[in-house]
Amino acid sequence: MHQLILFFLLMVSSAATFAQNNQLVDSLLNALDKETADSSRMKIYRRIGNYYTDNNAGKAIGYLEKSQEIAKKLKRPLLVANDYYSIAFCWLVKSDFNKSLDNYLQSVRIYEQLKDSFRLSNAYMSIANVYSANKNFKKTNEYSAQALKLIEALNDSVQLASIYMQRGTSFDQQLQYDSAVIYLQKALGLARLLKDDYLITNAWGNIGLTYKHIKETGKALQCFDSVLTTYKTMDVPVDNYGAIYNNIAATHSQAGNYAKAQAAFDSSIKFSIQAGSPFLEMENYNNLADMYGRMKKFELQSTFLKKYYNIKDSLFTADNKNQLTQLEADYQVEKKNAEIVKKDAEVSSQKNQRNVFIIIALAVVLLLAILSFFYSRIKKNNRLLQEKNIQINQQKNELEILNQVKDRLFSIISHDLRNPLVTLRSYLSLADDVTLSADKKELFKKTTMQAVMQTCDMLDNLLVWANMQIKNTRVNITPVNVADCVQDVLNTVDAQAKQKNVGIENNIGPSVAIGDHTILTIALRNLLTNAIKYSPAGTSIEIMAEKRDQQILLSIKDQGIGMTAEQLQQLSENQTDSTRGTNNEKGSGLGIFLVKELLQKINGSLLIESEMGKGSCFTIVLPGM
Repeated sequence: MHQLILFFLLMVSSAATFAQNNQLVDSLLNALDKETADSSRMKIYRRIGNYYTDNNAGKAIGYLEKSQEIAKKLKRPLLVANDYYSIAFCWLVKSDFNKSLDNYLQSVRIYEQLKDSFRLSNAYMSIANVYSANKNFKKTNEYSAQALKLIEALNDSVQLASIYMQRGTSFDQQLQYDSAVIYLQKALGLARLLKDDYLITNAWGNIGLTYKHIKETGKALQCFDSVLTTYKTMDVPVDNYGAIYNNIAATHSQAGNYAKAQAAFDSSIKFSIQAGSPFLEMENYNNLADMYGRMKKFELQSTFLKKYYNIKDSLFTADNKNQLTQLEADYQVEKKNAEIVKKDAEVSSQKNQRNVFIIIALAVVLLLAILSFFYSRIKKNNRLLQEKNIQINQQKNELEILNQVKDRLFSIISHDLRNPLVTLRSYLSLADDVTLSADKKELFKKTTMQAVMQTCDMLDNLLVWANMQIKNTRVNITPVNVADCVQDVLNTVDAQAKQKNVGIENNIGPSVAIGDHTILTIALRNLLTNAIKYSPAGTSIEIMAEKRDQQILLSIKDQGIGMTAEQLQQLSENQTDSTRGTNNEKGSGLGIFLVKELLQKINGSLLIESEMGKGSCFTIVLPGM
């Protein structure tokens, strides 16, 4: 009850200043139209949102979200958190507890990052209030306890009084009245030490409500009298008197002291009218209707119900909704009259209705069971069909991949595997020709050896690529010693380099990359073989590595023939065909394509820099340690 009365007082305050706020909001909106600076616009949005918080929570949310958007843009985390907190309160006013809780939790995350214990404790108390409104007292107590722990560490007496008050009212809701009184008495003690009359009267009021709930009328009235006595020494709004008299009246009414209750209700209504508080006046009429209902004075109950709904309609509803509310009031009155006149008839009718309800309920249960059975079968069949479709699509994709592998294999075999075999056959047929000179036989021999070596390299690449496409196995990513890997490849290509009189400078220092030793070796071998192939005799190839931004860059730079911009574009699109080397060497066109696919499997990439006539630089980029 007390929390509800406090809400009414908040609404009264908003109504009393509504016209003034409208003028201020209009001036702020005019300023907003002229303002261009983000920080100033953010402040204006927040001020407008704060003005709308109490009288139009929906509008307040819109302006606060705009303020928050700018705060995020300006990277002001504290202001972002404060906007989350204010938006959460607006959703609480609109009774959307899920959105309220979500925004409070967002503010909590930022306050925790900022280590702002004061604001964090307020957020925890607010979350506790949300859970309390939903009767989830386990969560209420959990967040309330967290708030208490922070506040005790802060040693802030005002905050401590607030958390004691919050825990007291929470225990009251949980019907744990002894605990409620203990915490509320603690709050009262701190309020007295602080000499804070507002906290004192608030504590007395809540203690009085707890005593009212356990029907200790004398103690409850004593607390409310203490509030009245303190009010007389303070400059408090008139509606505060209306609220406390309403609590006194409700306590007398509960105890059956109807004459005293009527007198207190009259005082509360007088103060609420004087303060211009229709919300408080409406609450009094609702309580009076309840009291006359208990007294079985149904005409008076009907009168006050109509007064209650008349005010409610004028405050909260449109014309069409007013009619529905009036019908609701008339229905309540007619229901009470019917309880007196047709009590016996209703008992019989209730029995018949119960029997009909049981029959209908059984029929509904049976129908739901049948529908559930057929629905489960349909759902099961749909699931099986989806699984079949997924399996078919997987098989289709696998067949497409195999078909692509087959086409590529046939293309390479038909175009590139025949030539070395023809060369080998020609050499063998001429090997025993006595008419050929020794120099020509030696030339044919070198040509044949070169063709055989190229064919071996091509077959190695072909087998690796085909195996990778068909099996699609996962690679075991581990740290790789780059220097060891490069040395292994140099041992393999050393003979090819010496045969062509191409030097290789190994400038690799100690470095470790994240990848796979086998894949990196194949990639390096292909790149080095290509570099030798396109390098003129007497030139050199440089291998170097550097660490940059947590990456290892392994480069192979040659002084070969280089590439045109068109060739580079074709390489990036995997559309290039093989070109002949400086000694007319022939390749399969698979090398660079294979290197790029292999590097993708170890989270690597290939960078290519080249200029026609000035050589090329191939760089393998891998994650570093």
